[in-house]
Amino acid sequence: MQRIDVYLIGGMGKFGKDRFEEGNEWRKYFIHEFAKYFSRKEVHVINPNEYYNFLDDSKHDTQREIMEFDINKVRGSKFCICNFNDPSSLGSMAELAIAYERRIPVIGLNEDGAVLHPWQEEMCSKILKSKEDVLFYALNYYLD
Repeated sequence: MQRIDVYLIGGMGKFGKDRFEEGNEWRKYFIHEFAKYFSRKEVHVINPNEYYNFLDDSKHDTQREIMEFDINKVRGSKFCICNFNDPSSLGSMAELAIAYERRIPVIGLNEDGAVLHPWQEEMCSKILKSKEDVLFYALNYYLD
C-alpha cells in the first residue's frame, strides 16, 4: 500500500496552553476526514502537535530540535495544508517557504478571510475558505 504524507502547517503559538484544543481542532478534522476516504492508499496526516506541543514541553531540549523535526516532516510530504489561522506565525511562514522551495504543493485554508502577505498567497497552489473545500480539493487533485 502506498503511503502519502500530508503535513499540516498552521499557527500554534497564538493559542498556547490555554487554547491548545482550539488551535488543534482543525488538525484533528483533517486526520479524521482523510482516514474515512482511503483504503487503497495510506494517507498519513502529520500533526506536529502530536510530537511537540505547548501542553508537554518535556519532550525537547531546544527549539532547534522542534524546528528540525517539523521541517524534516515538511520536506518528506507529498503536499501540505496551511491554515492561515495566524498569518503572522513565523514558524508557519518558514514551513510554507520550505515547501514552496521544494516544490511541494500547499493548499491554503483561510476561513476568517485574513489579509495575507502577497508571498503567502503566491506560495500556495490554491487558497480556499473552508475545511471541507480543502478536503475535497486535496482528494480530487492530489489523492485521486
